[in-house]
Amino acid sequence: MRLLLDENISPALVHRLAEYGVYSQSVPHVGLSGRTDREIWRYALDHNFVVTTNARDFIQLLDVEVPSGLIVLRESGLTRDEQWARILPVIQYVQESGDEDLLINKLVEVAGVRRFEVRQIP
Repeated sequence: MRLLLDENISPALVHRLAEYGVYSQSVPHVGLSGRTDREIWRYALDHNFVVTTNARDFIQLLDVEVPSGLIVLRESGLTRDEQWARILPVIQYVQESGDEDLLINKLVEVAGVRRFEVRQIP
């Protein structure tokens, strides 16, 4: 599993994700600060990343030809620890499934701690 953390997600989570064997990068660390959502989405597609964001705008970009996965935190203004508390159960879900590609072409909407729904991207 490869995650690209949008600007609204703490870059400090890259290290926490690495502890769980998840390769991730943060938008600012790959030179995409201030870029449009479409540019970030294109980067994710080109580099096989699942985008992790709390911006609902990304859902509107799901009309691309070969969509990557998307994890959306439905709450805004979360601290780094609150973001982690919402992302970690999704990571554990994928790891327990044994399918590292489980989130490809999927939308994961996270509504709270351990409250998420996985749907196929149409």
